[in-house]
Amino acid sequence: MSALSILYSGPGQVVLSQQGSNYAINTEGENGSLKIEYGEKRTKRSTAGFGYLKSTIDDQIVKVTTTPFDSWALLPALFPPYLGIGTAGALTTSGKLLIGTRPHDFAGGTLGASVINATAQTTVYGLDGRLFTIARTAITKHPNIKLGVGMPLFGGIEITGLVPVANAIGPSSGLIAVSNDPQNSGGSAGTNNFVSGTTPSYGVPDFVNGHWTGALGSLTGFTALDAEDGWDITVDAKYSPLTVQKRTCHYKLDGVEIVCKARLTGPSQTQINAQVLAHTLGGVLTGTPDNLVLNGPSGKSITLYDVEVFMEGSGFEFGGNKLSNGETAFVSNIDFTAGVPNLAMVFSS
Repeated sequence: MSALSILYSGPGQVVLSQQGSNYAINTEGENGSLKIEYGEKRTKRSTAGFGYLKSTIDDQIVKVTTTPFDSWALLPALFPPYLGIGTAGALTTSGKLLIGTRPHDFAGGTLGASVINATAQTTVYGLDGRLFTIARTAITKHPNIKLGVGMPLFGGIEITGLVPVANAIGPSSGLIAVSNDPQNSGGSAGTNNFVSGTTPSYGVPDFVNGHWTGALGSLTGFTALDAEDGWDITVDAKYSPLTVQKRTCHYKLDGVEIVCKARLTGPSQTQINAQVLAHTLGGVLTGTPDNLVLNGPSGKSITLYDVEVFMEGSGFEFGGNKLSNGETAFVSNIDFTAGVPNLAMVFSS
């Protein structure tokens, strides 16, 4: 793909239609951090006698990048169930992790023949009065989750837009349409209320930038965990494009790893070292994995299941500006019930 050209950069709102709901993703920060980029892949056409003559177009995509504003209600959209992640009470069954999922075909909330090409539309409302409609989209870079005092809840995300499979690349492909935003037409003359009827409403319970604590089962020294710099959860999902005659028709989920990192102030150095020194060559990192349960303000919680524990940069930091240890990493394992994968991470509603 050639270098992406910027179509819009500035404050705005992204509305992702997925699983039967419209999720309003407002940009984090006073100045906003929303960008829409367009890219195309071309083949250079040349002759031996005259060199380069023209180019032909092979592929077109759209990328939307932003950092979502804090809202717990966005979690079902930012982390779809095919990642092995769900909401407590709303998604309690196993078997949701599905490697090979084509996220651009996931809109209605389930996978199967009935929803193939049931595309998830994304609309972007810009404060300059433009409304961008992208017909077929999916999140292809999921955000980090930050849990602690005075830090944004989410890291950056990337939404990829593709031409609908049934359409040909060209002026009427449906890849992206630009029109006047009826609610903010003309920018300064607009009402600046964006779109209504969406999730979330951005109420007080959405602000979870408070003190978070953790517990790792009944493991000695790990039942009352505190984190010096808060908790950082990374959902490392890997996708690869699927092309037909050079045109990107799908993305495919290749794998996912969920890791929570923290500089622990709860267990002693001896207790942390005991977890590391228990590792053996060729053995699994933990013989009896436990669940890591993180609890925060407004009754919010996140559970990582069957975690491995290992150290990154372990040891004391004498004379530094940190209290004690390097980071401890908790990696969620995939457990199975009757051969079916269980959920790897669950967040409260």
